[in-house]
Amino acid sequence: MTTSLYDSSESLFLGFDLSTQQLKIIVTNEKLAALKTYNVEFDVLNKDVYGVHKGVIAIDNEEHKGAIVSPVFMWLDSLDQIFEDMKKDSFPFNKVAGVSGSCQQHGSVFWSKQAEAALAELQAKSTLTEQLKNAFTFKHSPNWQDHSTGKELAEFEKIIGADNLADISGSRAHYRFTGLQIRKLATRFNPAKYNATWRISLVSSFLASVLLGKVTTIEEADACGMNLYDIKAGDFNEDLLAIAAGVHPELDNVKKDSPEYVAGVTALREKLGKVRPISYESEGKISPYFVDRYGFNPECQVYSFTGDNLATIISLPLAPNDALISLGTSTTVLIITKNYNPSSQYHLFKHPTMPDHYMGMICYCNGSLAREKVRDEINEKYNVKDTKSWDKFNEILDKSHSFNNKLGIYFPLGEIVPNAAAQTKRSILTAENKIVDVELGEKNWVEDDDVSSIVESQTLSCRLRAGPMLSGSVKTTASTSPSPPPEGDDKQHLHHVYKDLVDKFGELYTDGKKQTYESVTARPNRCYYVGGASNNGSIIRKMGSILAPLNGNYKVEIPNACALGGAYKASWSYECEAKKEWIAYDKYINRLFEKSDGMEKFEAEDKWLDYFTGVGLLAKMESELKHN
Repeated sequence: MTTSLYDSSESLFLGFDLSTQQLKIIVTNEKLAALKTYNVEFDVLNKDVYGVHKGVIAIDNEEHKGAIVSPVFMWLDSLDQIFEDMKKDSFPFNKVAGVSGSCQQHGSVFWSKQAEAALAELQAKSTLTEQLKNAFTFKHSPNWQDHSTGKELAEFEKIIGADNLADISGSRAHYRFTGLQIRKLATRFNPAKYNATWRISLVSSFLASVLLGKVTTIEEADACGMNLYDIKAGDFNEDLLAIAAGVHPELDNVKKDSPEYVAGVTALREKLGKVRPISYESEGKISPYFVDRYGFNPECQVYSFTGDNLATIISLPLAPNDALISLGTSTTVLIITKNYNPSSQYHLFKHPTMPDHYMGMICYCNGSLAREKVRDEINEKYNVKDTKSWDKFNEILDKSHSFNNKLGIYFPLGEIVPNAAAQTKRSILTAENKIVDVELGEKNWVEDDDVSSIVESQTLSCRLRAGPMLSGSVKTTASTSPSPPPEGDDKQHLHHVYKDLVDKFGELYTDGKKQTYESVTARPNRCYYVGGASNNGSIIRKMGSILAPLNGNYKVEIPNACALGGAYKASWSYECEAKKEWIAYDKYINRLFEKSDGMEKFEAEDKWLDYFTGVGLLAKMESELKHN
């Protein structure tokens, strides 16, 4: 291949995506055009050396039960390999003006005292692995799938409490989060190696460090996935550091302000280093190693790397109060908000490119699996030959134009949000406003009812939990929006609808928190649908009618979203630096999508007011679920 693909580009930008199973790089230019993608699969790369399956090693023994890790040297090998592949492809490294990217969240890398010198002295004649062989105290990084920190999870929540921990760090305790992983290493796995550790990086700051040739700071948005960072204070929380370091007075019988306590907290703070506030500023120029070995421009700037979910939201022109709904095996809802309203049932992170904004993330186990189960039952009932066909399911769903006071909750798997055991629950709201549980096959409930019910309940759950994040940051009318408000959507009428809701159901609570007028009546600005089920027009039209965003529903194709987000972040940062001013990020990349084939607006009935009854019914049904 010649460089003709790149001849018309003034500058090139690389977006990295170091995920669980591969390292990917996407090449874009100053016009945000995606030009080419390169990737290295970990299961193929040096397979006999690392013995990974789907990019990880599962450790199944009594001491480390549930541990899932990735070899750090495998990542280094993949970086050299992908650049070698690009070099063979005659890629013009000299035209790269900036790099950024995303990495799997919550993983951590532990640098030894030899790391600083080793990174600074990298020579082009040898590989990264050869030269950094003594740069790590732990040769493996905990993966986001790791479940070996049950003891630590219980300890964090015993001392801090799930809700309080969410208030501080944006999330309750999770197995994979860095603070728990550090406590495991510091107190029971290998305290000696932990004490010998010089610095601790997240995977995102690790990759940025290698490219810079020096250990760099943790980026603030990704720091929110550690259970250590106080988001409102903008610093690590001392109480959480004490737990992670194994010197907490209540857990570890160490007196506060004793030399042992002070030393433990101080040492961990130094190992973690500073957290880099959200910024467009470069972290430095690329390491001479990559200039000499591959031909990078010595002026190429390395901009901060972030986490994978965070990179996904910056692959689209998401504005405040927009929602990105990923409809895969599981369902993930990402929301951009100015409102810091944390909950133990979802996550809040700082936004990686928009100061004073946050990304809310709601994760459900039961997505397509639950819908497919209903589809299969419908196909069996109607003797559909193609058992995987959605035609009959969609035909039934399309006939549903309003809420019929029937709702089901379908959890083939135990659910994360709400925290509930595997179960199915079907309920009917009577004319007397009584909630009656029914079984499939009874007079008032047949298989066809499950079709609309499953899509409605999944969407209403998103609506219930998005509300508190949007509350206080979105108006219930479209007065600040170019589109007119739906008929009857005025403040007086909404108060009447809300009062009627409370009269029917009483006060509503979701995940233990009271819903308010503001949270129940908050609406998203725009909704974007991605993932497998977004290709089913009937499903997303129904979801769109229930969520009823003020400014439209969009089906989006964003292949390589994490890498793209990284590339866009690099070119945005580069332009901000050139102009020496902060450019609004959503406006910066909106120019790409104004004429994009990858974004398709679709029409959906506005049934937002009609589904207020469904909001109340779901909240009451969830309060009676069986818990794990």
